[in-house]
Amino acid sequence: MASNEISKLYDRAGLWETRSKQAELKGEYDRAGKLRTKAMQLMAKARRLEEKQRSK
Repeated sequence: MASNEISKLYDRAGLWETRSKQAELKGEYDRAGKLRTKAMQLMAKARRLEEKQRSK
């Protein structure tokens, strides 16, 4: 179940990263930065869960 949650987090992070790139192409650099920050937060959370799962 935890691996399913990790996969979902990575998928969501990918979507936020895509949205960030789309905003950057439109010239909305402020928004792109915020979206990229959200993507990085999701990836970091997924990595933390992976590490926690490995240590068990």
